[in-house]
Amino acid sequence: MVILRISIALLLVQAGFHAWTASLPLALARGGALEATIGIVMGLAAVVSIPGALAGGRLLDTFGGSRMFLVAGSAYGAAAVMLILAGNDPTSSPALVATARVLQGIGIGIAVPSALSLVPRLVEPEDQPAALSYVSAAQNVALMVMPFISVVVLDLTSFQGVGVLVLLLVGVGLALSRALPLRPVTDAGDGGMAVAQRRWGIAYRRAWTVPLLIVVLFVAHWGVVTAYLPVRAEEAGASIGLFFFADGIAIVLTRIATGRLVEHASLRALILAGAGMTAAGVGLLLLPVTSLSLLVSGLLGGAGGAIVMTPVTIELSRRSSDADRGSAFALYSMGLAIAMTLGSIGGAPIVAALGFEAGLVVGIVLIGVAMVITALDAPLGEPLRTPAVNAIQPVDPP
Repeated sequence: MVILRISIALLLVQAGFHAWTASLPLALARGGALEATIGIVMGLAAVVSIPGALAGGRLLDTFGGSRMFLVAGSAYGAAAVMLILAGNDPTSSPALVATARVLQGIGIGIAVPSALSLVPRLVEPEDQPAALSYVSAAQNVALMVMPFISVVVLDLTSFQGVGVLVLLLVGVGLALSRALPLRPVTDAGDGGMAVAQRRWGIAYRRAWTVPLLIVVLFVAHWGVVTAYLPVRAEEAGASIGLFFFADGIAIVLTRIATGRLVEHASLRALILAGAGMTAAGVGLLLLPVTSLSLLVSGLLGGAGGAIVMTPVTIELSRRSSDADRGSAFALYSMGLAIAMTLGSIGGAPIVAALGFEAGLVVGIVLIGVAMVITALDAPLGEPLRTPAVNAIQPVDPP
């Protein structure tokens, strides 16, 4: 029951980010903003969350996931207020839009790692793989339903109406996240794991490098998709909400299954299979955009993404201790932000010069590189021993 509660809380709070994934670029495009400008605006949140995640890791280790989850939700709420103040044409208030994206960047850099860091303090070690999958799935439910709902609200009411909806959802989510039954934090040494090295207060273990690198390379294509596909779909008369819904529903269903599947297959095999599915889904977007192609692409990409990201979060958790798990998941969030920045802002000149399809091809190539790194990492090929989710893995010397 407690995992369901934190999952619903994360789902609602993440509306503060994902409700703008499709509605903001559409509103900007309808206001006459250039495609490259939209890509930069959408990528701004990811840029901000990169240094935010570095600071957030230390803050998570110090103040705990519960307090930092409240900070993330407050940032989302403040961003919604900014966008409401911008009026129904966000192109007329670039300063407010930029400020809102900065606040959303702070929120996205903290919300998910805060929720994930709470899981090992809410359930027993043998239940953690499934619990991490369920909480991660909540983030994906937000990605699934919020773009679709926000576009409906945008069309039926106004851009400001989307902001009001966000404020309501985030408020309920924060209320659900209070007073969770958390067990006390244990020291790193209590589990036989060496204390992580810290520089400028930020913890880092070399054992985290491969999982984090997989995140950056694998997710880069998503920055291209979220920044440039909504406008392309609207120009083709296709439903972008259908794409996000299909992607999200596939992620949710597959994450839940993957949480159990990790007990029977190596993490390496799962990551390779999921990455291959995602590459195929992205490849479909190279064809003329239709509602059917968006649906199939969303299903393949969503299922593949869930199969990849669930093993990554499990691996980061078992390569961490209570004392530094906040840093691990904050760096995970930073990896997502770097990937989104590479796709949206880094992809802007590629899309401007060579077209949307060229940006997708680069994303597919990076997925391939992630698969190579996965195949070469020996620990990912070992079977997951459920009771050892928090057990010792290769660690740094103290």
